[in-house]
Amino acid sequence: MGGVHAAWLDAAWCAVIFAVFGAVYCVTRVHADFKEKPALAAMNITHMLPIVALCYYGVLGYRARPAEIERRMYEYDGDAEMICVVQIALQVFVTTMALSTRDKSLFKPELLGHHATTAALMVLCLRGTFAHSYLAVFFGVTELSTIPLNVMDTLKNFKGLRKKHPTLDFASKLSFAVLFLSLRVGLSSKVSVEFQADLYELWKDDRAASVATCAFMSVANLFVCALQLYWASLIVKGLYKIATGQDKKGKEE
Repeated sequence: MGGVHAAWLDAAWCAVIFAVFGAVYCVTRVHADFKEKPALAAMNITHMLPIVALCYYGVLGYRARPAEIERRMYEYDGDAEMICVVQIALQVFVTTMALSTRDKSLFKPELLGHHATTAALMVLCLRGTFAHSYLAVFFGVTELSTIPLNVMDTLKNFKGLRKKHPTLDFASKLSFAVLFLSLRVGLSSKVSVEFQADLYELWKDDRAASVATCAFMSVANLFVCALQLYWASLIVKGLYKIATGQDKKGKEE
């Protein structure tokens, strides 16, 4: 796929996502359960569209990486390219929503930094067909944890819904914790070590098409890993609260 084609495809994804958001917002703004924050509810529901697409392309593209480093780092992969396209559209959407709603759950420095870093990484991977063999894990399969997170966040922001669906609330928290810790901490950390080793080898052997790109990729990967470890610590604290009954006490208050 050429750069112009990818740009048009990205624009199309952005248009579809915002169009779906507009349609969903028309429903949430008059729905009793979402009347407090209709835009946030519409965003969470719309968010599922690109997330499911990323999971699809991630699972489709999840395969053994080539043995040769040149192929691992520079070989084109169609599923990886689609992950780049959808991720860029997704980051544009969530950043726009954070800036326009200024909701405290969205407008956080670490989240905005994550969105900007992810978008920049995807642009670099698109332009130079760089590290395509790693994208299915980093930006595809790991998005499976975002599905229960969306449900969890929706119930958290709309307490009436959470009271109506306590079982769904518990199931979303538990499934999110399991998927995040296993995929974004376990699998992603393991693959990050391999990715960093490949970046170092390209630099050491003077085989990098762009040293600046390799350096940015390395720093960005470390930044995302650090964020995920920070979020993992919050998840562990949340699991502790559930196990000790503090979560239930907090809801009653």
